[in-house]
Amino acid sequence: MIEQKSLKFKKLAKNARIIALEIWILIYYKNKNFEKTIDNSFDFNKLDERDKSFLYLLINSSIRRHKQAQKIYTKYAKQGINPRNRYLNSILLIATVQLIWLEIAPYAVISEAVSQAKIFINENQSRLVNAILRKIIQNKKEFSNIISNEASNLPKWLCNSWTSSYGKKNVDDIVKLAMDPPPLDIVISTKITKKEKEKIKLDLNGEEIFPNVLRCSFNGNVQDLPRFRDGIWWVQDAASQIPCAILLSKIKKNFFKPIQSLKIIDMCCAPGGKTAQLLDNDLVIECVEKNKGRSKIFKKNMARLNFNPNLININAEDFDPQYKADVILIDAPCSGTGTIRKNPDIFIRNAPDNLDNFVSIQSKILENSAKILKKNGLIMYVTCSLQKIEGERRIENFLKSHKQFSIVCFNSEDYPKINDSITKEGFIRILPNHFNFNFENVSNGSDGFFIALLKKEK
Repeated sequence: MIEQKSLKFKKLAKNARIIALEIWILIYYKNKNFEKTIDNSFDFNKLDERDKSFLYLLINSSIRRHKQAQKIYTKYAKQGINPRNRYLNSILLIATVQLIWLEIAPYAVISEAVSQAKIFINENQSRLVNAILRKIIQNKKEFSNIISNEASNLPKWLCNSWTSSYGKKNVDDIVKLAMDPPPLDIVISTKITKKEKEKIKLDLNGEEIFPNVLRCSFNGNVQDLPRFRDGIWWVQDAASQIPCAILLSKIKKNFFKPIQSLKIIDMCCAPGGKTAQLLDNDLVIECVEKNKGRSKIFKKNMARLNFNPNLININAEDFDPQYKADVILIDAPCSGTGTIRKNPDIFIRNAPDNLDNFVSIQSKILENSAKILKKNGLIMYVTCSLQKIEGERRIENFLKSHKQFSIVCFNSEDYPKINDSITKEGFIRILPNHFNFNFENVSNGSDGFFIALLKKEK
């Protein structure tokens, strides 16, 4: 019997849905990272491109819709379903997502789910799977309230936090955008001509949503995109490039000397999108990154773009250069909750155990930056977190103990479309639902960011 079951499994091992089930259990029950699990999966990587795309969509949708799916399939389990029965819950969840949101042919979905239940659980459970899924198909009209309540997929801690900070409507809008994977945004070098830019725009089927920022309709390997090897553009979320775009204009207004002569430090520089923006505008930068793995990615990205900045592997809070800096960019380590659209794992994770650690590191980096900054120098502090403890509260606390610093307020003229993102304190708080680009074939939204600019007055 064991041998027979083993043979059945070997036969099914090449099936995309079986691989999806195994990957789902790794990321949902064993807290493995989605992208890393996919990248490291031998079974996934040997699939053809069509099956890879299907599996990626299936897992992605299951992550984003998991609580809605759970509510639907448990509705038809009269005796309830033991949450510790990982295979039963996983089979039902993935099948429900296919039936309700991906609208895949019911026969194929049910047949596969029943087969999986026989292999991984037992005959009785396979009959239960069959009965529940058939009930779901028969009663689709009953799910309108569940289907419309997309915000219910958020972890409770995050939903409560965001609702308290930004209100229910913003939370609903953020989650609605986050139900789909993000678009591809690229930043084009300022060095190319207008004619070249138009050609790239055409080649990439993109729209210019911000100055020199294209949002592209593309699914696939970024390295296959036109002119990738020419190093004249790089991938960077539309909101992620706003801090340095504004910083460049503030630098020019604040300093009365050539910008090439300024001493600039980029703390926590990897993967390098913001660094590339500054280098592309002829600034000389000292780059700091403590993580060796991220440093390798940074170096690879810089090499493709034909940049060669000085990189120092050290904790940003410990960096002690032999000079005083004019400008310090702090792209601080954070919980990253503003990137939920491209990091859907956030939907299935509990409150981070290391949030206090992030806050502590952020404070230490700010403290160190204050020490090594010249009088009249600037600190730009940036996080991609929507948690105010990592943004507004962090800067407010810093200012209480550093009276020599003041806020350089942002205004609507600093950058297009940011008026709604400017806070009463003069910070920028970009929510993922803030940007509406009004293009027919271009999706709206971006990552979420907090941006503060501080000046050392004495």
